[in-house]
Amino acid sequence: MLNVRNCMPSLASDHPVKLWIASQKKQPKPSLDEQEKTDLLISVVNSQFNLITDHKMKASVIGLIGEMTPKSNVEKILKSYLYLLIGNTTHSDNILKEMIQQTPRQFYQGFGSNKTLYHKVASENLDKILRKFALHPADRLTFYLLSAFIKNFFNQTDLIKLVDNLELDEMKDKIGLAYTAKIAPDLVGYLRLARMKEKRLIENLRSENYSLEMQSQWVWSFLDIDPLISDIMIDTLRNLDKRDPLWTVYLLSNEKISDMYFKKGGQPISRRRQFLRGHLENYEDFMLTLYKLIEIGDIDHELVKKVSQFMIHE
Repeated sequence: MLNVRNCMPSLASDHPVKLWIASQKKQPKPSLDEQEKTDLLISVVNSQFNLITDHKMKASVIGLIGEMTPKSNVEKILKSYLYLLIGNTTHSDNILKEMIQQTPRQFYQGFGSNKTLYHKVASENLDKILRKFALHPADRLTFYLLSAFIKNFFNQTDLIKLVDNLELDEMKDKIGLAYTAKIAPDLVGYLRLARMKEKRLIENLRSENYSLEMQSQWVWSFLDIDPLISDIMIDTLRNLDKRDPLWTVYLLSNEKISDMYFKKGGQPISRRRQFLRGHLENYEDFMLTLYKLIEIGDIDHELVKKVSQFMIHE
């Protein structure tokens, strides 16, 4: 095997491998301040206590909370956890509520390559943080709903297995309560639908209980709706296509929906490919767009270059 570095001189200056190696050399070492914050966070995560009572440490944690402006979901979970540790369960719950009130499509957004120290600590210790949420003596209903969100809308095996092991059995019966629905109406609506057998599910989806807009965001991509598919869905798809063509591409993965939509004048696949290529410029949607391009086999040197630029945050 040739040493990768020995191959570098023969590569073009814009070759993805060369750019990546150059980016790794530029990785700055953490400053003393960053290292102190990282050490504090790790000590807090590894603490056996559910509440910080030491005034000095509590003040330090409050300082971290004050400067956090989380963008990624794991950073938001960490901030919620820190609020829980200083005894502010309301603020902790509000962060989780805001997360689970998003549609899955919104929840998936925002993957980036430039990670903050908060993102790194949260990612590396996510299992410990989630376990502490599950075992905390405060009301865990909002955390249970976050766990249900992860189980139903993610396909990351390790994460789902972890959440499965933390599932709070006593919370399951609360899905039917009006109070629970107020926390995250659309998520709870989906969870209720997911429990139903096919006949009852289709009856509910045809009723006025669940709008077509809600279904397009929460149901059509995640439950078996083939018996439901009809012309009545087309107007909703057309309107969604104008506002959010990327999510429409995801919905059109269902062959029955796709056939019906194209027969009614929907955009051809060739235009979808052009759209996806152009949409790579939207960094919030980069990974969602890349997934679809790979799925349809639209891969070439230019795409590899785009991905390398994204990953090294050029």
